[in-house]
Amino acid sequence: MTAIRPITLFFSLIVAIAIQAQKASDHPRLLVADGDREEVLAKIETEPWAKASWHMLLEEINPYVDLHVTDSEWIVSRLAMYWKDGERYTQCYIKGQDWNYGEGNAPVPTVRLPGMRKWNDYVNVPLEDRIPYNETGDMLGISRSSADKTPVKIPYKETGHMIRANNMEILKLAEKSAFAYFITQKEEYAKFSADIFWSWILGTYYMNPPLDPEESTGGQGGYEPGGIMGYYDYEVIHDDRQIPMAATYDFLYDYLNAHPHEHLKEINKKTVDVASEVFKRFIEIGLVRGGKKGNWNVNRYKNIIGSMLVLESNDFYEDGKGREYYIPFYTEKSGDHYAGLPEIMANYNTETGLWPESPGYASGMIPTVLDMGILLYKSGMNTLAGNPIIEKAALANLGWLDARGNLVVFGDMRGGAFNMSAFEALLTYSTWTGDTKTAKTMATVIKKNIENGQYDWNGSQWRDIILNQTLPESGSELPYHRSAYSKFHRHMILRNGNDEENGLMFTLYGGRQKSHLAENGLAFQFYGKGWALAPDASAYESYWSPDAGYHRGITGSNTIIPGYKSGEITVNAMDPKTEDNGFYNTEVTSELVSFADVSAEEKRRVVAMVRTSETSGYYVDIFRSDQDDNDYLHHNLGNAVTLKDASDQVLSLMAVNDLGTAHNKHYSFFENQRKVEYDGDFNATWDINSVSQALHVNMWMMGQDNRELYVVDAPPTTLREDITPKQINKSPETTPTLIVRQNGLNAQAHPFVSVFEPYATGEKSIEKITKVGDFGDMVSLKVTSTHSTQVICNSIDGNTVYKPAKNLKFKGTLGVASEKNGKFDYLYLGKGKLLQNGKYKIEAVNEAVSAALRIEDGKYYYSSDKPLFIQINKKGAKEYPAGYNLEIK
Repeated sequence: MTAIRPITLFFSLIVAIAIQAQKASDHPRLLVADGDREEVLAKIETEPWAKASWHMLLEEINPYVDLHVTDSEWIVSRLAMYWKDGERYTQCYIKGQDWNYGEGNAPVPTVRLPGMRKWNDYVNVPLEDRIPYNETGDMLGISRSSADKTPVKIPYKETGHMIRANNMEILKLAEKSAFAYFITQKEEYAKFSADIFWSWILGTYYMNPPLDPEESTGGQGGYEPGGIMGYYDYEVIHDDRQIPMAATYDFLYDYLNAHPHEHLKEINKKTVDVASEVFKRFIEIGLVRGGKKGNWNVNRYKNIIGSMLVLESNDFYEDGKGREYYIPFYTEKSGDHYAGLPEIMANYNTETGLWPESPGYASGMIPTVLDMGILLYKSGMNTLAGNPIIEKAALANLGWLDARGNLVVFGDMRGGAFNMSAFEALLTYSTWTGDTKTAKTMATVIKKNIENGQYDWNGSQWRDIILNQTLPESGSELPYHRSAYSKFHRHMILRNGNDEENGLMFTLYGGRQKSHLAENGLAFQFYGKGWALAPDASAYESYWSPDAGYHRGITGSNTIIPGYKSGEITVNAMDPKTEDNGFYNTEVTSELVSFADVSAEEKRRVVAMVRTSETSGYYVDIFRSDQDDNDYLHHNLGNAVTLKDASDQVLSLMAVNDLGTAHNKHYSFFENQRKVEYDGDFNATWDINSVSQALHVNMWMMGQDNRELYVVDAPPTTLREDITPKQINKSPETTPTLIVRQNGLNAQAHPFVSVFEPYATGEKSIEKITKVGDFGDMVSLKVTSTHSTQVICNSIDGNTVYKPAKNLKFKGTLGVASEKNGKFDYLYLGKGKLLQNGKYKIEAVNEAVSAALRIEDGKYYYSSDKPLFIQINKKGAKEYPAGYNLEIK
């Protein structure tokens, strides 16, 4: 502590000086000052994206602003308030994390508390269809999951987040209109915004923080510390209505003082008195709720930072608590219930730049830190300087993205495009500080996401119009790595190419409890045409939904049940391998083959990715499970799935209801069960016919005894509209799923062996797959395609030399011997001692190697992570040093 204190005192001095430089009446100040108006206007006139975004904002708010001129009650009446005189509660009580009852009667309507903590299945009807002056709190809603979109009335205590969403929508209209007033100086925008602001600020002013006598939220509520409840929400991280209201207050400061609400005279208060009281309540409660760990801690600050910055200086208030009092609670301090910026940044892994939660939560943290840093910078306080982990953390999120720019889905998340605000904020900050190198890097990321349709620059928010910068000249390619592995997340990604059309990619990951990760087993996803074709399900409405256990647990993943759900994993081998303390690989052994071999308790899974041409490739999945009864689950996007035997005849499935729930209670979500008993090799084909050139996935699986094949309708894959082609398998559509049951036969000695090929109609490459040889600890397949033929070997016994075919020898974890037109193409050996195909051989000198030998334009090249012997044709083997892409002369 003694080493930190001088820095703390120095920063406190900077805060005080910066705030004293702003006069009490200096508003707006959050993002702009009055003197910045001409600069913003010039940007709107000269930057096409800013002009388009500005016009989009006006198109949204103008109909409401125009209506307000003739009917000033219309928009205000849609706010969710305790409208009824006699029931304008000033104190609400919570029971079981839901609203229980209210007491008191304020002189004005008070803002209605959401009816419950949990989400529900409903969204609000359009604003024009909502009930004006709604005295009951019952809300008209439309089901998210049902195909029937007829509005239904939802009782107040069952409205989920509908109350919160209703008010937030209206408050954001006020915020946008306040910005329009700043730009245009037209009073109709100010009047519209101010009327909403007065209803909210006075309605909040008269409401005490809710009480929770039974402490269902982990605390008593009120102003007492502890628990998760905010001032106006059951979770402090959802106490976000203050954000648009702080900005509105800032833009309208002079107008509000010139046009005070008539009620202020009755209570002898000024605008600043009431506003400061409300914002300070949010701050005070925000600092003692939700705990000091993870995203809750960061999101608490996101909510209150604007409230801090719109306050006046300390000497303005009798209690001495103004901006310079509160800001250090974020910039430097930590306490029993909160952890400021130094502790927040310490959460990031300094080697990988990753936040220790699932990508959906982790990817939101650095944009939030940057957004707050920009606000503070505008107020004269630089929290971004000297923090190199910030840029590293922003760029690390690129490692979670697929070829379309969507976040990979695992743990508690839904996927979708990454939030570009982090890169915009870094571009803004680096432009302000003259850091051209960082600015160019950020511009590359932004441009790429604009080009691939993941980022609509013309739909920027009002804050972006103020802050975003002209894109400087930059590169055209995003940072691209063949592999990425996070030990904390127990998750790896391997890629071959990074374009939507032809890129290949798979993820392999273990389970982890907490940190918004999941007990997903040893799971696998693969991609084709830029889509996660074998996805991890994530279509639950909330953590309290009946199907949440299915989606958040092992049954929504591609894995084997029962057995391992979560816990440590062992990476037996991985190529390209990542740096020991890094997130990415630095070397590539083979441009055509990548693989990973991972163990977890009784499970061991080897996944290989083999490219056969610039436009084709396939995945090999060899899944062992050291137990006698196993269900292999595979979820795949598609309109339907068809099973065929080794003779290409359709397998006849019988309707059954015998899958049972012995392995997992969430099997109850598998509907329309159909089954066939079949122990031979078979093919399963999923067809996605909803796109103009239909997409397909063909799965070949090696036969084993004691097999039953089930086809079931699994729950939907997603609630989102942008992560499956043409929204296939989006709720309420089911997902065609295959379950291969193998009972009474140990799956370590008799593993599940599959080959998956994604392709578009007319582009199928694989022609034939056959098993080669019969070994207890080794699997060998021959895959023949239009471009080449590979013999693929995998063993869990690294000490035995296997001879699966004539002239073929193998000793190691993975071996691939490829030929084109009957001639040598390449050898690939993954963590092995020997691979020989006829006259060509690679062999370790001592330790197992990951190595490749290939021919290109008549010349031979090799790569290896350790010294090795290489034999070409009939020449004797010769020793070569470790190295990558070296020509043999």
